[in-house]
Amino acid sequence: MPSPAEATRRYLALARAVLRARRAAYDPFKLTWILTEACSCHCKTCHLWVGDADPGPELATIERVVAANPHLTWLNLSGGDFVERPDAPRILDTVTHGFPDLALLDFPTAGLDTEATLAALEPALDSDVPRIYVTVSLDGPDEVHDRIRGRRGAAQAARRTLRRLQSIRRKGFTAVAGMTLSRHNLPDTPAADPLDLLPEDLPLDALHLNLAHHSEHYYRNSPDVTPPRESALHLLDTVRRGQRVGFGPLALMERRYWTLARQYLERGRIDGSCGALRASVFLGSDLTVHPCTLFDRPLGNLADIGYALRRIPELTEAAGALAEVEAQACPGCWSPCEAFPTLLVGLGRPL
Repeated sequence: MPSPAEATRRYLALARAVLRARRAAYDPFKLTWILTEACSCHCKTCHLWVGDADPGPELATIERVVAANPHLTWLNLSGGDFVERPDAPRILDTVTHGFPDLALLDFPTAGLDTEATLAALEPALDSDVPRIYVTVSLDGPDEVHDRIRGRRGAAQAARRTLRRLQSIRRKGFTAVAGMTLSRHNLPDTPAADPLDLLPEDLPLDALHLNLAHHSEHYYRNSPDVTPPRESALHLLDTVRRGQRVGFGPLALMERRYWTLARQYLERGRIDGSCGALRASVFLGSDLTVHPCTLFDRPLGNLADIGYALRRIPELTEAAGALAEVEAQACPGCWSPCEAFPTLLVGLGRPL
């Protein structure tokens, strides 16, 4: 766990990185990195499990990416479910001790293997990263979650993992349940009691809501996965009313995120440009660079530019992709992976 002085130093490094991203593109402070496409679930909202799943980069390649990007201050590790990789603890040790300015680390998990999740997390807890955030997927009542995840007992396993994670006492560490709102867990018309749609016996303050999105290169799912608009808005309003009002930086950003999520649900996109390729960037399991999790616009392979994100302008498709993002010629989304960095760069509003 970092000392107060080290935590402050890293938060200041994040603040400086945000300012750099405001001034110029291709200097992202956040990386969303898919470390494997493999997962034991067969989710209706994600079809990575269909066909041959890419196992992800070898540890030696991960070390090269870390060494080439010491400026990164925010890292989102995802999959698949990367904690199912046997070398997940070594990966977390590499990234948490290899990025000298890393201020924020977050990752989702299905929580099917509690011991594997805890083992993967241990190096991060022992590191100097001041803020660590883990989301355990729970997409509704147990029966609904198991149906969506295509695995009997998935909800019970996720609950067990969440309880163990929430028992950890480490300053700056938070574990919550993550519910992805989609057509698979919301009715076509608003429910009489939206709380019946939520995971059972879970405090609202321990729940993070997310909107399902369509992505050809990442989730490889169908376009109709998105949640019914009125039903999603009704559930959102109910949950927000029941949650405590926080005043920390993350709580303020969360409120701003959901205020604009209403706009996204009502209009299909957000007014203003996105922080993709400026504040954040997406790296696939094969090191293919995309602007974000949803825009199927491959720029090239990171290995071809020495694994360095700041060299993205050297990729032949980079300039055109950035122009499309800034002209809002992308599909449009309000995914947290891009929304939160966008809010930071925009100081609480879209760019």
